Order: sequence, then C-alpha cells, then structure tokens
Amino acid sequence: ARCPRYGAALVHGVTVGPSPFWLRYRLHLLGLRSISNLVDATNYVLLLWGHPIHGFDYDCLRDSRIEVRLAREGETMKTLDGAEHILTADDLLICDGQGPVALAGVMGGLISELRDNTSRVLIECAYFDPRSVRRTSKRTGLHTDSSHRFERGVDPSAVPAVLASAAAL
Repeated sequence: ARCPRYGAALVHGVTVGPSPFWLRYRLHLLGLRSISNLVDATNYVLLLWGHPIHGFDYDCLRDSRIEVRLAREGETMKTLDGAEHILTADDLLICDGQGPVALAGVMGGLISELRDNTSRVLIECAYFDPRSVRRTSKRTGLHTDSSHRFERGVDPSAVPAVLASAAAL
C-alpha cells in the first residue's frame, strides 16, 4: 500500500567518470555540483522530470534481489551520509536479499552506493506514499531532494518514462 508502483532497470557495462560538459554545465546552472556521470545522471533526471530516482551498485546488492517492505522494530541501517539509523516498524525500506539498502523515498544506504568501480547499476523509480515518506524523513531528520518531492506527491504513471529516460542517459 505504501509503494503501489515500483520499477527498476539494470544497466550493464557502465564506466564511472566525469560527466560530459553539457551535463556538468546544466547541473551547475541548477545549483548542483557534479559528482560523477552516474550520480549526475540521477540528479539530472530528478530535475528534468521532478521525479526522484536512485542508483544502486548492482554488484553490492546481496542475493541480487530487491524487496520493498516495512522495517522491523529496532532494525538498523547506515545511510549515504554515513549516519546509522535505528528504524521503527513504520519505516518503509528497500531491501536486498539480506537487509535494508535504502530508506524508501528518503535516502539510499551506504552498502549499495555507486562507487568508482561500479559497472552495473540498478536504477530505481517508484511511487511512495507521501505520508510515509514524510514520517520517516521527519523522524530521522533526513530532509532530501527526494523526500521533498515524494512528500508533495509525484506522478505514479510517470515511472516507466522516467526509468527509460534515466537508463538512456
């Protein structure tokens, strides 16, 4: 019920490096700094469509599996900012075969972040219930571009088009 639409695309054979000039320039004009071609692509698609996406290093996803579920009371995860969070049964998670890899709609986990040696990227695009994202964002103190947009609602019917746009980029 808290994630009625979830899509993913697997892109093989990527090489991490600097983004092309046109992308770095556009991100700069929009107030973002360039990080790498993979992260820049996800940020650009977010700004282009207004719909958050997330990239996972596929080789870091244990058991090559994704599951959307509620957290177990007291379960923990470390987010991309390096902070360890103790979760409640109200938090919606994206998990691999062994545990959390992202706080749904809020922030990805450190365990599956895109790295300099990433060669396969799993791109996630979903619709998460705005109230659920808002509660987790507020409780954890993580207010991100993604949570901001999910809290205000995104178009669930755009998921396939946003995913295609990200995969093509």
